[in-house]
Amino acid sequence: MQSSTKVIAQLIGANKRYKSGDTEITALQATTLDFRSNELALIIGPSGSGKTTLLSLLGCVIYPTEGEVLVGGNKVREMSETQLSNLRLNYIGFVFQNFNLVAPLTALENVMFPLTLQGVSGQEAKARALQALEGVGMADRKNFKPKQLSGGQQQRVAIARALVTKPQLLLCDEPTASLDAVSMVSVLQELHRLSKEGIAVAIVTHDPRLKEYADRTIYVESGRVTDNAEFSIH
Repeated sequence: MQSSTKVIAQLIGANKRYKSGDTEITALQATTLDFRSNELALIIGPSGSGKTTLLSLLGCVIYPTEGEVLVGGNKVREMSETQLSNLRLNYIGFVFQNFNLVAPLTALENVMFPLTLQGVSGQEAKARALQALEGVGMADRKNFKPKQLSGGQQQRVAIARALVTKPQLLLCDEPTASLDAVSMVSVLQELHRLSKEGIAVAIVTHDPRLKEYADRTIYVESGRVTDNAEFSIH
């Protein structure tokens, strides 16, 4: 591990339980994990295993039932909704399976959108968005709308949008599931490169083929998390 590596987010004995009538469902058992800069961590497991719950805790979308989640040194359960919104906007980037681009907007406008939410001026937002698109090799498609782009190109725009706010933590939920094999390799190489620039990257997937791009693989099954490859992933 590089000497400049630092802990960006961590779970300390964090679990998540839900009530369904008289039944209590454990989505994630007590988990202690660190996510570090300069590292691409793969969170792998079958559907319904708890890996999306783990990602949602890291993304400050849900609170742990017990234990602590710290992002940027902040205890998530002690933060107000406004503080959490600011943390998600300024510290965390999200990349989704289905891209979640806004159809009427161009690639450039999609990438500018989170900067607009931050109150960045139009001129600065445009310059930063162009730089982000250049970083993922999509500057020449800046005026294209999502329907004019391939799946791989849309995902690159989505990555640029996630990165334009300069997040410390990049969370990816099945980012290659909608891509062909060539696009998958291209996007994974891009995410791996970004991790080496100091970002903590966490990717949720059920596809073991992505393991070759990971610095660390975390396995989840039946709500239990391990760093050891002891599970059979379906």
